[in-house]
Amino acid sequence: MRALSSLLVLAALPAVLAVKREDFKTCSQAAFCRRGRALAERAGQNPDWKSPYSVDPASISIASDQSTLTASVASSLYPEIKFGLDVRVHKDGVVRVRMDEVDGKGRRYNEAASWALLAEPETSKDIHWTVGKKDVKATIGPKKDKLEIFVSFDPLVVKLYRDGREEVALNGLGLLHMEHFRTKEEPQPAVEGGTEAEGAQTVMKVPNPRAWFEGEEEDGYWEETWKSWTDSKPKGPQSLSLDISFPNHGHVYGIPQHATRLSLPTTSGQDAFYDDPYRLWNSDVFEYLSDSTMSLYGSIPVMYGHSKESTVGIFNAIASDTFIDVAHPDDHSSYTHWISESGILDIFILPGPKPADVFKQYTGLTGTQAMPAHWALGYHQCRWNYVSSSDIRAVQQRFDEDDFPVDVFWLDIEYAEEHKYFIWDHKTFPDPVEMTNDVAAIGRKMVAIIDPHFKRVESYPVYKEARDLGIITKVKDGQTDYEGWCWSGSSAWVDFFNPASWGWWKGLFKTVQTSSDKFSWTESTNDVHIWNDMNEPAIFNGPEISMPRDNIHHGGWEHRDIHNLHGMLYHNITAQAVRDRTDPPMRPFVLTRSFYAGSQRFGAMWTGDNLGTWEHMTVGVKMVLSLNIAGFSFSGSDVGGFFGNPEPEMLVRWYYVGVFSPFFRAHAHIDTKRREPYLLAEPYKSIVRDALRLRYSMLPIWYTAFRESSVNGMPVLRPHFVVFPEDEAGFAIDDQFFVGGSGLLVKPVTEKGVTEANVYLAEEQVYYDYFSAHAYRGAVKGKNITVPATLDKVPLLIRGGSVLATRERPRRSSPLMKYDPFTLTVALSTAGAARGELYLDDGISYSHEAGAFVWREFVAATNSKTVRIESRDLAREKPGEAVDGVALATYDEGNAFARDIQAVRVEKLVVLGLAAKPSSVNLAGGKELDWEYTAGVAAGASKEGVASRLVVKNPGATVAADWEIIVQL
Repeated sequence: MRALSSLLVLAALPAVLAVKREDFKTCSQAAFCRRGRALAERAGQNPDWKSPYSVDPASISIASDQSTLTASVASSLYPEIKFGLDVRVHKDGVVRVRMDEVDGKGRRYNEAASWALLAEPETSKDIHWTVGKKDVKATIGPKKDKLEIFVSFDPLVVKLYRDGREEVALNGLGLLHMEHFRTKEEPQPAVEGGTEAEGAQTVMKVPNPRAWFEGEEEDGYWEETWKSWTDSKPKGPQSLSLDISFPNHGHVYGIPQHATRLSLPTTSGQDAFYDDPYRLWNSDVFEYLSDSTMSLYGSIPVMYGHSKESTVGIFNAIASDTFIDVAHPDDHSSYTHWISESGILDIFILPGPKPADVFKQYTGLTGTQAMPAHWALGYHQCRWNYVSSSDIRAVQQRFDEDDFPVDVFWLDIEYAEEHKYFIWDHKTFPDPVEMTNDVAAIGRKMVAIIDPHFKRVESYPVYKEARDLGIITKVKDGQTDYEGWCWSGSSAWVDFFNPASWGWWKGLFKTVQTSSDKFSWTESTNDVHIWNDMNEPAIFNGPEISMPRDNIHHGGWEHRDIHNLHGMLYHNITAQAVRDRTDPPMRPFVLTRSFYAGSQRFGAMWTGDNLGTWEHMTVGVKMVLSLNIAGFSFSGSDVGGFFGNPEPEMLVRWYYVGVFSPFFRAHAHIDTKRREPYLLAEPYKSIVRDALRLRYSMLPIWYTAFRESSVNGMPVLRPHFVVFPEDEAGFAIDDQFFVGGSGLLVKPVTEKGVTEANVYLAEEQVYYDYFSAHAYRGAVKGKNITVPATLDKVPLLIRGGSVLATRERPRRSSPLMKYDPFTLTVALSTAGAARGELYLDDGISYSHEAGAFVWREFVAATNSKTVRIESRDLAREKPGEAVDGVALATYDEGNAFARDIQAVRVEKLVVLGLAAKPSSVNLAGGKELDWEYTAGVAAGASKEGVASRLVVKNPGATVAADWEIIVQL
């Protein structure tokens, strides 16, 4: 049976595992996009162009609390069709603009926002509407930094202003087009002309009076054939076209996932960089191109416009196939055109005005990054496939024998019998529970893949139960279960839009049998976490390697309406299942390939099936930066590339990329050579070992950065424009970045044969080489410096004014580091000051939500000839604020976790950049400490060179207590 199944699956696969561009539509091959782009072309050629959509002033209604405006919208093309407009202002200043057809014969999909939003936002009461003859205006907030919303009547245009400066415009170019529901008309006989005497008949075509806007012919309205597939369209045309302008912002970022630059290159206009729009249509793309607008595995329809004056954004809550054109008519403005196959207009305008503000506003809508389990930030070792229990044990043994730290071992699809997920192949994995326990004995975890396709055989209880519950996705008749082909052969897909599927799915993950007539994964343990792959969904024999668009989901919605949500729903319910299998719940780890806005609430993602090339390593950094600013910080790319056999130099460089990625996993295709790091020859083997140890020493920095991201939405990896939003020279930089608020500046090397690297410093500040303490100087207007970049070192600088908390004792896994001591590195600024944070909790439970955590602030200040270095409880220092949902005014600094680690000490204090050799170093209220000083360059000096270095060993301080160290110069 297995051999037959494998042959059938292989027959359905592409002959060569490489991207086939022809398997995925371009704009010109999608009727709705052709219509939308043609509309834009006609508008661009007509200087008198005017949008046909207008507001009926007599219909305007303003809520009694001033939060919401509603009005009727009409189209001069179809006066009988009515649309409803809803504009509301949220408490944080976000403006939501919704428009939908009303009293129509059908429904447009209007539920995308309900899946993406964390909760229904609270509306603002600090707003005032003024209705004029040509528009209605809303004034938001105080006079200083004043926001204004203008809704123009004829044509309908919505604009956001800040202090009189136009920030965002919807329909400013007149490209809004919401194709209304209509009934298919049968072809009418042609009108005949001529006279009987003439004995001739002339066929006369009736001209289309709407051709100036809609085009001369119906293009793919009711049916569309592409290759061998025919897409029926019983609802007819329902696309939505809208231009969104950033008239005073020369850079736009966002709309992941694409393999391209952080600052999005143009797709239209003169000298456009790409000739096809960016596409958002979650797709399974083998060996994707390293520079393309092609859609990839996930879609987050958020975009930011940026200039030195402000940052603004929009979130377009739509889940259907979407193409986006980007143009820069000049260096200071950006214009975008969004063309979607279906859905309503549901735009959230994020007013900023700074990057931190738009991130907080966006994640206030869709949720912040889930706080991961601490162990999940360690190193993950994966390949397709570890072939047996003994293979896993052997790999673990080699990691330990060669002193490589690792936290997680992964299993791809071959662990499952005939690819029936949850069912172990006992020929190769005879003892899965014992194997997992052997891994867990050293504090490690397992991750097993659970894909969304389920083998259609009676002997497979997961499929049988889903079928009997009636929760399988249907074909276009709405009654028949859909059958497609994937790894397991003939497969079915559960419809996770159906609430009846949710409780059933959670029950599958119970490791203890709770019902005699229901299947649960008893051959598993709570140390097994989950990998959701192929959840776009990927279907080998489907159009564009996915599900037919006219398939039917719960509620009668077509797959075209909800496609980009599919992966997120699967990820969401799986994360809930893994969390709820324990009592009390523990933090789940679930990796997803497909995602949407809001997916960050449920776990991690990776950038899919990349190649082992320098180009893919390079673009992977840019892609992860784009994901971070789009709210999805827990992201990374496969170290070494999924396909290919990278040479040792490339693999070493890629490990350093992984070390500085939020999600750090090495993975490889089944046809690649084994490339576990212990297999490398020297010196590569030792270099990778040092790289892994560097990651583990910095886990406190990563964990602290994730805590901040989970609270206020700030990205864990921060591009240059985020840290220096007014420095125009850095707006397009996407090959270096900062790690959280730590002050660590990283420039990964992604080119062959490099020994030096150029790093851009934006400010007149000192930066210290992390390894050598060499002090570099920035400049007021920015400065490029050259730093060493030999194979054994990644260019890594500490921004002056930072304090780093690290753990320097090598361990086999991160849980073994729980009680290890800390090293504090104080990198003095040119002014002799420094600051840093450290956040700790138990790393696995939700007890931090009840106040069980330690949150410390380290501050250094120079006054005359004294440098004071303090540790204080940051939660206590900020009464009235909240962290992880806990009101700090009631925070208990003696909480259970703080008591548990009260003996954890600071074993070393390092101060960089002192102006002179100390005369004494004392713990306040205690005796003088033992210290060593190495002379060097002072932080405030103008010259460069190795910085002075003070090392205080065993200063007598603990990490969870207040203390002060006084350095007399």
